[in-house]
Amino acid sequence: MMDKAALRKDFLSKRMSLTEDDSLVKNNLICQNLFAALTLKGSETIHLFLPQIIKKEIDTWQIINQLQASFSQIRIVAPYVIPGTKEMEHYLLDKNTKLITNPWGIPEPDPATSIRVNVEEIDRVYIPLLAFDERGYRVGYGGGYYDRFLAKCRPDIVKTGLSFFDPVSKIDDIDPYDMPMNACIMPEKIWTW
Repeated sequence: MMDKAALRKDFLSKRMSLTEDDSLVKNNLICQNLFAALTLKGSETIHLFLPQIIKKEIDTWQIINQLQASFSQIRIVAPYVIPGTKEMEHYLLDKNTKLITNPWGIPEPDPATSIRVNVEEIDRVYIPLLAFDERGYRVGYGGGYYDRFLAKCRPDIVKTGLSFFDPVSKIDDIDPYDMPMNACIMPEKIWTW
């Protein structure tokens, strides 16, 4: 059975076993594939997670830096987890954004000094994940933060996962709160639904 708990354990272990060189190569390929497929419709607002380095998450800083250098008309937004809740707020990420580190070791915009962005303003979101399946469903760390966030977004938001690894055929314990992605970018290929 391929349930979320088993997939979470298996894929976190796979990710943690990547060498620094493997991670670097895979990160570079994901970044290249993202920009090869990126079609912007003017001044968009793009939501990106900031990487949890201790868990060897995909290094989104390379993507962020290239977006900022190449597309001056877009706004980049990053999440902030509201302490004591399962909710996130979203803040502009630019050269003036002060970052703080949350209890999980994830950098976040400091809400005291950053500009808050409403979820309705976000046009596309790049989603962290541990595993995903061939139907577009993902397995995260189990907190449900992104499912709650995505449920509040506009119906036309573009939801794209970023993954080091190929999909599994099917996640067995999908529930009604799970939000399928529109695409998932991997080092070797891009899945779309």
